[in-house]
Amino acid sequence: MKFILVLPIARSRTEVWKAFENPEYMKNWQPTLVKHEVLEGRQGQPGAVSRLTYLEGAREFSLTEKIIFRAEPDRFDGIYENDFAEDSICNTFIASGENETIWKAQVEYRFKTLLMKIVGPLMKKNFVARTERDMARFKEFVEKG
Repeated sequence: MKFILVLPIARSRTEVWKAFENPEYMKNWQPTLVKHEVLEGRQGQPGAVSRLTYLEGAREFSLTEKIIFRAEPDRFDGIYENDFAEDSICNTFIASGENETIWKAQVEYRFKTLLMKIVGPLMKKNFVARTERDMARFKEFVEKG
């Protein structure tokens, strides 16, 4: 399942990049994130592996993050994996004027279990909406400084 989202942010590409790549800021736009721990490599660099732990209501779950590509301040790609799916995201940041950046997120989910292979595509709207909410929170965080 694939989708692309595009969001203008009223800040320079440098400001957007600094906010995006800093794990200390992730909780500002991913409010259910409770822990970010580096397991291998150097944080945010290609080859780095981290565990992201989330708490949503009473449910706690973790994703393994693998950074696969980084070209500061243009692009940041990662793979996010759990027992049910692998999600690859290519984040591109395009300068659109002195104080505007276009964030383009190309997302692809590959489902692992039979149930998710059947149900996952039917829930595409939910996956898109969740990503849009995260992106909107990031935009608000960056624009408000």
